[in-house]
Parts: sequence; C-alpha cells; structure tokens
Amino acid sequence: MSTKTIRLSVDMDIKDHKKLKILADAMGVSLREFILNLLDPILHPEKKPNKETIKAMKDARSRKTIKTKDFHDFCKKLGL
Repeated sequence: MSTKTIRLSVDMDIKDHKKLKILADAMGVSLREFILNLLDPILHPEKKPNKETIKAMKDARSRKTIKTKDFHDFCKKLGL
C-alpha cells in the first residue's frame, strides 16, 4: 500500500525558523518530525478515557497502593 505525500510550504520569520530548528535538534528529531509531532494530537485526536480509566489515573497520581499478601493475591486484586 503506497502513501502519497504533499509538500507544505510555510512562510515565517528567519528567527522563528532558527528557533524551531534548534528545538527540533535539541529533541534529536528533524524539523519535519518535530512539526508532525506537534500536529499529531490535532490531526489524530485520541479517544477520551472512560470513568474506570480516569479513576485509575487519579489513584496513580495520588499514589494509592494495592495492599496484598503475595504475588497471587496481587494478581487476583488486579483481575489477572
């Protein structure tokens, strides 16, 4: 399966272009990769997490722990 690409041209101030190149270089990516990484969440929005996932993220942030007796108990509490 081939993918077609298109060239995108953007006019910007030379100083801004240099800043973008420096930022991209600092991240170890090309300017193209840097810009596409910035645009990816807009071009490909992610699904919103459900209530269970949101609760798990809140628990992780508040450092709630799972208290278990052993590894098997731990797996059981995780539903594994």
